[in-house]
Amino acid sequence: MPRQLGSDWFLRSRLKLRHLRLMVALDEHRNLHRAAESMGIPQPAASKLLAEVETIIGHQLFERHPRGLSPNMQGEIMIRNAKIALRTLVQAGEEITALAHGHSGVVTVGTVMAPMVELLAEAISDVRTRHPRLQISVELDVSDALADKLLDRRIDFSLARIPHGMDPSAFVYRELWGEAVHFLCREGHPLAEKDTVPLGEMAGWPWVLQPPGAPLRLALERAYLASGCKFPENVINSSSAVMAMIMVDRSDSITAMEWHVARLLSGMGRFRVLRPPEQLWVEPYGLLSLADRPLSPGATMLYDTIVEIAARKSGPERPMDTAAQ
Repeated sequence: MPRQLGSDWFLRSRLKLRHLRLMVALDEHRNLHRAAESMGIPQPAASKLLAEVETIIGHQLFERHPRGLSPNMQGEIMIRNAKIALRTLVQAGEEITALAHGHSGVVTVGTVMAPMVELLAEAISDVRTRHPRLQISVELDVSDALADKLLDRRIDFSLARIPHGMDPSAFVYRELWGEAVHFLCREGHPLAEKDTVPLGEMAGWPWVLQPPGAPLRLALERAYLASGCKFPENVINSSSAVMAMIMVDRSDSITAMEWHVARLLSGMGRFRVLRPPEQLWVEPYGLLSLADRPLSPGATMLYDTIVEIAARKSGPERPMDTAAQ
């Protein structure tokens, strides 16, 4: 029967850091000789380490091939968690080093581009005023990628959504707010001077939209379905807000964007907000952290500041009728 590993199996079996380093090296090189070279040890020593790990686990971890090794399912599990364990130790060293040099700590936060990046920028400015030596790194990405980075311990927390298909029990989620969807066109567009523009009328124009499956695209598709109008046929799909605005600026295209982005761009004087009769909302964003990993002191300071600022901003000023004048 397969060996049952208790919660303290790694303590009783004397699993060592060099075993974890070998897992990562084998994943990178898929060859025992090259993995040994990368660790600065002879190949027989690497073979012995691998045999020790497989004995400790009670499973073969790699399939042996004439030209190298490939991890099986048990091997993939060990590799993924070896990376997490080593990365956590690296982060601990960075935090201790930062404190030794007079810093207030180290935090790496992930965020989607819009609308959370504006909230994060304000929170960082606030925190740095009170803790100027706190080292902060920011990673911009989509919610799916940020969730993967969070699970891999590459970021402390994120401002994003819980991706569909992921186990929500792995995360702690604190909802911040939903975003009103605004429709933008260029200054001088035939629809620009209208007080309200029904979705059916907008559908006849070219569009630049987020790709199918994106939360904003799904919200728009649901709105068209509920209105009984046909969804726009002339659509260019792009995940880039910059690409969308270039197309809108240089043509009669319409795009849909969340409140923060629309507010910033409509204030530039080159774009106008089109208002449908009914306000449209996109799935809310929130703060995402790991359920089994407490935040560091530095990450907690930034997290709490974001919560405070978000609470001040979530109020009656957020509806569409006052958001992008």
